[in-house]
Amino acid sequence: MSVGELLGGVTVGSNPALGNLLALGGALAAAGYVIAGRSLRQRIALVPYVVVVYAVCTVGLLAIAVVQGDSLTGYARREWLIFAGLALGPGLAGHTVINWSLEYLESTVVSVSLLGEPLIATALAVIILGETPAASTVAGGIVVLGGIYLTAASRPDPAADESPESPPANSDSRTSGPAPDSQNSSK
Repeated sequence: MSVGELLGGVTVGSNPALGNLLALGGALAAAGYVIAGRSLRQRIALVPYVVVVYAVCTVGLLAIAVVQGDSLTGYARREWLIFAGLALGPGLAGHTVINWSLEYLESTVVSVSLLGEPLIATALAVIILGETPAASTVAGGIVVLGGIYLTAASRPDPAADESPESPPANSDSRTSGPAPDSQNSSK
Protein backbone atom coordinates (compact mmCIF):
# COMPACT_ATOMS: atom_id res chain seq x y z
CA MET A 1 0.00 0.00 0.00
CA SER A 2 1.42 3.36 -0.96
CA VAL A 3 1.68 6.44 1.23
CA GLY A 4 -0.67 8.25 -1.14
CA GLU A 5 -3.36 5.63 -0.63
CA LEU A 6 -2.92 5.84 3.12
CA LEU A 7 -3.20 9.62 3.16
CA GLY A 8 -6.05 10.14 0.79
CA GLY A 9 -6.93 7.13 -1.29
CA VAL A 10 -5.07 8.52 -4.29
CA THR A 11 -5.74 6.53 -7.43
CA VAL A 12 -4.04 7.35 -10.69
CA GLY A 13 -4.51 5.65 -14.02
CA SER A 14 -7.22 3.41 -15.41
CA ASN A 15 -6.31 0.40 -13.24
CA PRO A 16 -4.51 1.42 -10.03
CA ALA A 17 -4.81 -2.07 -8.53
CA LEU A 18 -2.86 -3.50 -11.48
CA GLY A 19 -0.27 -0.74 -11.09
CA ASN A 20 0.12 -1.57 -7.40
CA LEU A 21 0.42 -5.27 -8.21
CA LEU A 22 3.08 -4.57 -10.85
CA ALA A 23 4.98 -2.32 -8.41
CA LEU A 24 4.92 -5.08 -5.79
CA GLY A 25 6.08 -7.62 -8.38
CA GLY A 26 8.89 -5.29 -9.44
CA ALA A 27 9.99 -4.82 -5.84
CA LEU A 28 10.05 -8.58 -5.25
CA ALA A 29 11.97 -9.15 -8.48
CA ALA A 30 14.52 -6.47 -7.55
CA ALA A 31 14.97 -7.98 -4.08
CA GLY A 32 15.45 -11.44 -5.57
CA TYR A 33 17.94 -10.07 -8.11
CA VAL A 34 20.03 -8.36 -5.42
CA ILE A 35 20.00 -11.37 -3.08
CA ALA A 36 20.89 -13.82 -5.86
CA GLY A 37 23.46 -11.40 -7.29
CA ARG A 38 25.14 -11.00 -3.90
CA SER A 39 25.55 -14.76 -3.61
CA LEU A 40 26.72 -15.24 -7.20
CA ARG A 41 29.16 -12.31 -7.14
CA GLN A 42 31.03 -13.98 -4.28
CA ARG A 43 31.97 -16.76 -6.73
CA ILE A 44 31.85 -15.20 -10.22
CA ALA A 45 34.00 -12.35 -11.53
CA LEU A 46 32.26 -9.17 -12.66
CA VAL A 47 32.69 -9.40 -16.44
CA PRO A 48 31.43 -12.98 -16.91
CA TYR A 49 28.58 -12.24 -14.52
CA VAL A 50 27.36 -9.10 -16.30
CA VAL A 51 27.78 -10.65 -19.76
CA VAL A 52 25.40 -13.46 -18.80
CA VAL A 53 22.96 -11.16 -16.96
CA TYR A 54 22.82 -8.62 -19.79
CA ALA A 55 22.51 -11.33 -22.47
CA VAL A 56 19.60 -12.97 -20.65
CA CYS A 57 17.89 -9.59 -20.19
CA THR A 58 18.43 -8.64 -23.84
CA VAL A 59 16.97 -11.91 -25.13
CA GLY A 60 14.05 -11.69 -22.69
CA LEU A 61 13.19 -8.10 -23.60
CA LEU A 62 13.55 -8.83 -27.31
CA ALA A 63 11.15 -11.77 -26.95
CA ILE A 64 8.62 -9.58 -25.13
CA ALA A 65 8.86 -6.90 -27.84
CA VAL A 66 8.33 -9.48 -30.60
CA VAL A 67 5.36 -11.11 -28.82
CA GLN A 68 3.74 -7.71 -28.26
CA GLY A 69 4.32 -6.76 -31.89
CA ASP A 70 6.50 -3.77 -31.03
CA SER A 71 8.47 -2.31 -33.93
CA LEU A 72 12.22 -2.67 -33.63
CA THR A 73 12.98 -0.53 -36.68
CA GLY A 74 11.95 2.76 -38.24
CA TYR A 75 13.16 5.08 -35.50
CA ALA A 76 14.77 8.42 -36.31
CA ARG A 77 18.47 9.02 -35.68
CA ARG A 78 17.68 11.06 -32.54
CA GLU A 79 15.76 8.15 -31.00
CA TRP A 80 18.60 5.71 -31.74
CA LEU A 81 20.99 8.10 -29.98
CA ILE A 82 18.65 8.23 -26.99
CA PHE A 83 18.45 4.42 -26.96
CA ALA A 84 22.24 4.18 -27.11
CA GLY A 85 22.61 6.72 -24.30
CA LEU A 86 20.17 4.80 -22.12
CA ALA A 87 21.92 1.52 -22.87
CA LEU A 88 25.40 2.88 -22.13
CA GLY A 89 24.56 5.18 -19.20
CA PRO A 90 22.04 3.67 -16.82
CA GLY A 91 22.14 0.27 -18.49
CA LEU A 92 25.79 -0.62 -18.88
CA ALA A 93 27.53 1.80 -16.52
CA GLY A 94 24.87 2.07 -13.81
CA HIS A 95 23.94 -1.57 -13.52
CA THR A 96 27.55 -2.71 -13.82
CA VAL A 97 28.37 -0.56 -10.78
CA ILE A 98 25.46 -2.17 -8.94
CA ASN A 99 26.67 -5.64 -9.90
CA TRP A 100 30.24 -4.74 -8.92
CA SER A 101 29.07 -3.53 -5.51
CA LEU A 102 27.29 -6.82 -4.81
CA GLU A 103 30.69 -8.43 -4.23
CA TYR A 104 31.74 -5.87 -1.63
CA LEU A 105 28.58 -4.58 0.07
CA GLU A 106 25.76 -6.30 1.89
CA SER A 107 22.63 -6.81 -0.17
CA THR A 108 20.72 -4.54 2.25
CA VAL A 109 22.97 -1.59 1.44
CA VAL A 110 22.84 -2.27 -2.31
CA SER A 111 19.05 -2.64 -2.37
CA VAL A 112 18.45 0.55 -0.37
CA SER A 113 20.96 2.37 -2.59
CA LEU A 114 18.80 1.48 -5.60
CA LEU A 115 16.31 4.01 -4.24
CA GLY A 116 18.81 6.61 -5.46
CA GLU A 117 18.12 5.80 -9.12
CA PRO A 118 15.17 8.24 -9.40
CA LEU A 119 17.34 10.92 -7.80
CA ILE A 120 19.97 10.47 -10.51
CA ALA A 121 17.23 10.53 -13.17
CA THR A 122 15.85 13.75 -11.68
CA ALA A 123 19.30 15.36 -11.62
CA LEU A 124 19.84 14.37 -15.26
CA ALA A 125 16.42 15.81 -16.17
CA VAL A 126 17.44 19.10 -14.56
CA ILE A 127 20.79 19.16 -16.39
CA ILE A 128 19.81 17.80 -19.80
CA LEU A 129 16.17 18.80 -20.17
CA GLY A 130 16.08 21.92 -18.01
CA GLU A 131 13.31 20.43 -15.85
CA THR A 132 12.57 21.94 -12.45
CA PRO A 133 11.56 19.39 -9.80
CA ALA A 134 8.72 20.25 -7.44
CA ALA A 135 9.57 21.11 -3.84
CA SER A 136 7.99 17.82 -2.74
CA THR A 137 10.32 15.95 -5.10
CA VAL A 138 13.36 17.70 -3.64
CA ALA A 139 12.12 16.99 -0.09
CA GLY A 140 11.53 13.34 -0.98
CA GLY A 141 15.02 13.15 -2.47
CA ILE A 142 16.54 14.47 0.73
CA VAL A 143 14.64 11.86 2.74
CA VAL A 144 15.82 9.09 0.38
CA LEU A 145 19.44 10.27 0.57
CA GLY A 146 19.17 10.33 4.36
CA GLY A 147 17.81 6.79 4.36
CA ILE A 148 20.61 5.56 2.10
CA TYR A 149 23.20 7.22 4.34
CA LEU A 150 21.70 5.81 7.55
CA THR A 151 21.53 2.32 6.07
CA ALA A 152 25.12 2.38 4.84
CA ALA A 153 26.48 4.01 8.02
CA SER A 154 24.72 1.55 10.34
CA ARG A 155 26.27 -1.54 8.73
CA PRO A 156 29.30 -2.95 10.55
CA ASP A 157 32.63 -2.73 8.76
CA PRO A 158 33.66 -6.33 7.94
CA ALA A 159 37.34 -5.30 7.88
CA ALA A 160 37.10 -4.12 11.50
CA ASP A 161 36.26 -7.66 12.64
CA GLU A 162 39.60 -9.06 11.46
CA SER A 163 42.44 -8.69 13.93
CA PRO A 164 45.92 -8.08 12.50
CA GLU A 165 47.18 -11.32 14.08
CA SER A 166 44.54 -13.58 12.54
CA PRO A 167 45.16 -15.01 9.05
CA PRO A 168 43.04 -13.77 6.14
CA ALA A 169 39.73 -15.56 5.73
CA ASN A 170 40.79 -17.27 2.51
CA SER A 171 44.17 -18.53 3.72
CA ASP A 172 44.83 -22.21 4.20
CA SER A 173 47.47 -23.02 6.81
CA ARG A 174 48.08 -26.40 5.16
CA THR A 175 49.52 -24.72 2.05
CA SER A 176 51.24 -21.70 3.55
CA GLY A 177 54.50 -23.49 4.37
CA PRO A 178 56.16 -24.12 7.69
CA ALA A 179 55.56 -21.87 10.66
CA PRO A 180 58.29 -19.24 11.13
CA ASP A 181 59.52 -20.83 14.39
CA SER A 182 59.89 -24.30 12.89
CA GLN A 183 62.27 -23.29 10.09
CA ASN A 184 65.33 -23.08 12.33
CA SER A 185 64.47 -25.65 14.98
CA SER A 186 67.97 -27.24 14.77
CA LYS A 187 69.67 -24.27 16.48
